[in-house]
Parts: sequence; C-alpha cells; structure tokens
Amino acid sequence: MRMYEFQLLSQDDQIAILYQEGIYIGKKKADKTTLLYQLASFYVEITYASYRRVIQNIVYSESTSVLDPYLEQIPIEYLVT
Repeated sequence: MRMYEFQLLSQDDQIAILYQEGIYIGKKKADKTTLLYQLASFYVEITYASYRRVIQNIVYSESTSVLDPYLEQIPIEYLVT
C-alpha cells in the first residue's frame, strides 16, 4: 500500500491497518502521547489527546527524518545481524 492510498482510507480503517500490519517504532510523551508506526515504505505518527482513545492528529511521512525523536528508544541489539 502506498501512502496516498492509505490517506484515502477512513480514520478507523487506517488505525485498524496500523495495529494489524504496521511496525511500532516508538512513543513520545509530553502533554500528549504520540506513537510512530512504519507501514510499507512510509511512517504514520498518531497524536492522542487521551492515550489511545481520542486521536488529535495524524501525520504521514515518507522521510526518515520523522524517526529522529524516536531513535533513542530503539534497542541497538535488534539492529545488528
């Protein structure tokens, strides 16, 4: 699935696909909780107003720069083959 195809889906369908097929990358927590997933060749960042209950914002990106705030959370032993 390409990013533009994913964006055309309803929010409920997007979330269902992310939970079933997406790769969880990490979580940021400030005043809101933000989760990052990889799906195919793009990333989806979901910001919740209430943890996993009310979605405030969804950001789609094909750029790896979205990974920067999450890199410290990725255990390096899983990256070495």
